[in-house]
Amino acid sequence: MILTNLDLGHRNRLREKYYKNGIDSLHDYEILELLLTYSIPRKNCKPIAKELLKKNKNIKELFDAKEENLLEIDGLGRNTYIFLRLIKDITKICTQISLYEKVYINCTKELVDYLKLNIDNKELEYFKIILLNTNNQLVYDEILFKGTIDRSSIYIRELIKKIFKFDAKSVIFAHNHPSGSLKPSLSDINFTNKCKEILNNLEINLLDHIIVSSEGHYSFLENGIL
Repeated sequence: MILTNLDLGHRNRLREKYYKNGIDSLHDYEILELLLTYSIPRKNCKPIAKELLKKNKNIKELFDAKEENLLEIDGLGRNTYIFLRLIKDITKICTQISLYEKVYINCTKELVDYLKLNIDNKELEYFKIILLNTNNQLVYDEILFKGTIDRSSIYIRELIKKIFKFDAKSVIFAHNHPSGSLKPSLSDINFTNKCKEILNNLEINLLDHIIVSSEGHYSFLENGIL
């Protein structure tokens, strides 16, 4: 649907509403509509925004959607997919910068939000390590491996290399469960206990192991496993 003068007036009013009153003044479809105007400048974005929200539970799920699913919506093209992915990646960078400026001792909301941005909504399990210095400030994080924990001795060697390289004094483990379940598996528990024993011998603290999924998060520390 090509933009008419009426559409242009509506678009300008929507931008002005956001400019003056902030994002809380907008409905979800209006937030998405306003966003789409920057990647789809010559079409009425309101019906596209509403259709996207029909096919996705919320805006977050939309940003996690695969390209082929987004392109099923009439009026959307690769430019919009790239635009949405870029916004999500910028959000990751901003969250990461905030984390590196803070001090962490255990599972915090900011840390969980960062983990969900990075390793939630994946088809495979992603195992991330978060290294901290003597002040419990984050100094390095990395996805150590993808897939199930079936080569634990190799992963532990790689973990120790990273710890020594960045002179870390504490570490937090995190991984996702694509199934959505937050219950740790026996392999998760055994791997964590094995790592804890080895790290204790090196005088390195394993502060927590966090599982994230679409259902929320699970902390080994908060649930008494560590």
